[in-house]
Amino acid sequence: MSYRNRGAMTNGNNSVRVSKPKLTVEEQVEHLRGKGVTFDLCSAEQARETLSDKTYYFKLAAYRVLFEKRIGGAHDGEYVGLDFGHLRDLAAIDHMLRYTLLPMTLDIEHFAKVRLMREVTERADEDGYSIVADYLESLSERNRSIREKEMERLKRDRYSGGMARKYDDEKPVWVLIELLSFGGFINFYLFCADRWKDRRMRSEHYLFRQAQAVRNACAHSTDIINGFTPGETSTIRTPREVALALDEMGINRRARRAKMANPRVQQITMMAFAYREMVAGSHTREMCRGLVDALKHRAVEHADWYTNTDCVVSAYRFLAKVFDNWV
Repeated sequence: MSYRNRGAMTNGNNSVRVSKPKLTVEEQVEHLRGKGVTFDLCSAEQARETLSDKTYYFKLAAYRVLFEKRIGGAHDGEYVGLDFGHLRDLAAIDHMLRYTLLPMTLDIEHFAKVRLMREVTERADEDGYSIVADYLESLSERNRSIREKEMERLKRDRYSGGMARKYDDEKPVWVLIELLSFGGFINFYLFCADRWKDRRMRSEHYLFRQAQAVRNACAHSTDIINGFTPGETSTIRTPREVALALDEMGINRRARRAKMANPRVQQITMMAFAYREMVAGSHTREMCRGLVDALKHRAVEHADWYTNTDCVVSAYRFLAKVFDNWV
C-alpha cells in the first residue's frame, strides 16, 4: 500500500504532518512515473504484476534513495536514471542478501554457545549452577523481571516449553543458554567475560551485538541495500582487530574508513569477522560459501544497469571481498 497527499494534520508539537491515502496499483505506477521513474528495463504491465503479486509499493520504493534527484527546472525532484527494473532488481538482490546473512548469524550464535560451554566445562571453579544464580542476582530489578517473564512465556512454547517447565526452579548454564534469546545470551556472555576477566570474550560480545542486529533485520525482512547511501554515518567504532584484518586483505586505511563509515556496511563486515573467528567445521562453511557464491552471481547479473550508482557498486565490491576472505 502506498500513499499520496490528502491534507494537513498537526501533531503534538503543532508541526504539520501530511496524511496520505492509499493508491491502487495502477495509481502507484503512475505516481512513480510522475517521479521520473521509467519503465524501459521493466514494462508497466510487469510493474503492476510485481506490485500486485510479488511485493508491495512501500518496500520496493525504499530503494529510490540510492538514486539522485534533479534539482531545479521543469523536472525538479524527479529521479535521475531510475527505472522500475532497478527497484525490482535491487529488491531481489536484497532478498538473497538476507537469506545469505541469516544462516551466518545463526552459526555465530551456535558457536558462541559452544565456546562459552567449553569455558565453563574447563573451569574447575564453575559447577554450572552458581554462575546462573550469580548472573540473575547481578541483574537490575527491571532486567530480572524481563528475564523471568521470558522464562514464564517459554513454559507455553511448543519447542522449549518442556525444558522450561522441567528446570523452573534451578537452571544449569547449559539449560539457560538454550532458553535465552540471542540478545539475552549476549548479555550473559558479557557477564561471563567480566566474571572471568576475559578481554577476548568482551571483544566478541561487541561483535555479537552487531550480528544480532543483522539477524534481526534479516529475520524481519528489513531492507538492507537501501542503507548503502553515502549520507549514512556510523556512530560506533570499528574494533582494532577488524581494522587489522581488513588491512591484511589489502584494503588501505582511507578506503577502510570510507566503507566502514556506512552503518550497515560496517555492521555486516563486523558480523562477517565474527563468523571468521567463531565458526568451525567445513560443512557449515561450505553451505554459507554456496549462498555467498549464488548471491555474487545474482548481484552482477545486471551490472551494466548500475554504472551511475556508485554507492551500490562500491558497497557490493567491498562486501564481496570481505565474504571471499572471511566466509
